[in-house]
Amino acid sequence: MVHCRRWFLVCLVIAMIAVSATAFAAKTEITYMAWYNTTESEAADIQKTLDKFNASHDGIHVTLIAVSRADYETKLNTMAAAKQLPDTCMMAEPMTIRYAAAGLLADVGDMYKPDERPLKSLAFTYKGKTVGYSCANEVLLLYYNKKLFDAAKLPYPPASADKAWTWKQFVEVAKKLTKDKNGKTPNDPGFDAKNIVTYGADFNRLSWMWPVLAVSNGGGVMSPDGQKLLLGTPQTVQALQAIADLYLKDKVAPSIGDKNNMPSLDVTLLTGKVAMATSGQWEIGVSLKNSLKDGLQYGVGVLPRMKKAVTYNTGGPFVVFNSSKNLPAAKTFVRWISDEDNGWDLITGGIWMPVSAKWYASDEAIRKWADNPVHPPYAQYKTAVVDYAMNNAVQVPWYYFPSFDKLNDLIDSGMDQVWNGKLTAKQYITRILPRVKRLFEENRPK
Repeated sequence: MVHCRRWFLVCLVIAMIAVSATAFAAKTEITYMAWYNTTESEAADIQKTLDKFNASHDGIHVTLIAVSRADYETKLNTMAAAKQLPDTCMMAEPMTIRYAAAGLLADVGDMYKPDERPLKSLAFTYKGKTVGYSCANEVLLLYYNKKLFDAAKLPYPPASADKAWTWKQFVEVAKKLTKDKNGKTPNDPGFDAKNIVTYGADFNRLSWMWPVLAVSNGGGVMSPDGQKLLLGTPQTVQALQAIADLYLKDKVAPSIGDKNNMPSLDVTLLTGKVAMATSGQWEIGVSLKNSLKDGLQYGVGVLPRMKKAVTYNTGGPFVVFNSSKNLPAAKTFVRWISDEDNGWDLITGGIWMPVSAKWYASDEAIRKWADNPVHPPYAQYKTAVVDYAMNNAVQVPWYYFPSFDKLNDLIDSGMDQVWNGKLTAKQYITRILPRVKRLFEENRPK
């Protein structure tokens, strides 16, 4: 009897080991590459997210490859050259379609059921195939210091697209908010433009941001289908010059050199260095919330317009590489990590906006992520951000044009000459246009 019992226990242990071994062997291993911006603790936070996935999926295990943001693109390009790409990764927007054109990205159009797909505006597409969806929905906006407006007895910037300021109105208000060390504005005799204490406006001059004003004017870098170059059109040149003139002629914006030395947006608004500034929705969670405790009172509005009210939308995508030997598992992971439930803190914390239509479908749904102390007052945020994103946003060309990063770099390579007034917008665009045209035609989707 004793012998039989021992034999039974031995068999039970063997069976348990076999079951465990089978379960372990059934795990599909995939890799996910992501960047951290300034501290490696960000990588630890990403690992926590992956831990949740690994704990909730018996058949798939994801290993993180964390790379600093500064080294990320070089690392990814090196891995591509060596044919050692991970299964999935977070990809910088400008690289995406270039990788798609090289045949490196998998079609993820089958990753969602039709009623579950992210917003159509967040799809990166190449030759009719979807190769990635943005991990967040981001748009460009106008932020402002409420106290400076109150002190100047000026109405706040419009919070809805149908009431967007014209460019002329925007400049007029900016002049009233700009103050030199003697409290004079550019409208006053004796205004000292070399000793400005508060700049009335800073329209972001980043290479991919300024063209949104050109789009508003009927121009832009290229047509929405990527087939026609618009950089040299009068509408684009006019918009570019208008932004440069905020510093050069209107005396309401910092020079590009001073701008580059300024602290984060929350600090520039809090200290009254700038009264109005354009940037992305993500600033709410990345920057602006940090100065609320110090008394920052800010508002958010829509961008000024030249003709039509428009903003850009963007957001880095999660992608799956064609070289993955475990495509179904990789897509399962990307679908999981793209789910708002798994990035909820980023959404309610003001860094991301949801990607799925269901989170914009009703006032009740929107309030769940946007009605909290981190976000601006709900009524203002709803019209200035949510409605604006849903009704007035157009894609940055990196959603559909291969090598937009190279085109962007070329356009931006001498742009400081425009910002500093050494060349007019027309002179600069005319000078670089032949090279831009060649690069555009080499990469234009056929």
